[in-house]
Amino acid sequence: MQPSRLPKFLLLVITAVSGLLLWEFWGGMVMPELSAWQARQQELLLWQQQQPWLFGLGFFALFTLLSALALPGCSVLALAAGACFGWVGGTLLVVLASTVGATLSFLAARHWLRASVQRRWGHRMAAIEAGLARDGGRYLFALRLAPVIPYALLNPLMGLSRMRTRTFFNASLLGMLGGSALYVHAGQQMARAGSLHGLWSPGVLGALALLALLPWAGRLWMRRISA
Repeated sequence: MQPSRLPKFLLLVITAVSGLLLWEFWGGMVMPELSAWQARQQELLLWQQQQPWLFGLGFFALFTLLSALALPGCSVLALAAGACFGWVGGTLLVVLASTVGATLSFLAARHWLRASVQRRWGHRMAAIEAGLARDGGRYLFALRLAPVIPYALLNPLMGLSRMRTRTFFNASLLGMLGGSALYVHAGQQMARAGSLHGLWSPGVLGALALLALLPWAGRLWMRRISA
């Protein structure tokens, strides 16, 4: 195998393994039904009781990997974090794993995949550079709140910019904190629901409503800093 093809090969292997793990555990469902969710929840809690440290590290590593590669499954894992770790612990785990994964994607684009990212998405850099020159880290913070640019593109595109890694990490951490907390809270409330009727509780509905309003808040923030 040629050295130039090695990173792409490793990426395909990691993607395949992650997809198989999620398929095996969740049965191929993006959002399981309540009965399936409760069954998986019991399996997770049993595993957590048997091997708490291994479970926590594995959960963090899988979430980081999915976040870095922009693979589906982060939303389901964020809900599961609420059931397994509670609101505070789950939020800390999810936001840290999301930020670390985003930073890995940021660094990969900056140091190893720069030419590929520039060739595919470089035409979007003019608007990003203008926003960073005007608002700095606040621009990235606003983009985290209002996903105008999908995360799969935002992280590597930021790697092409002149933004410092520390600024990227801090702005991403703060920008994803609200969404992470709401997802984890919804997962915690779903874990407490004993039936479909329980899903209509104020806690679940409130978390879902805030998740829906979060992008609007981000857009208002972007308009404010632009003004």
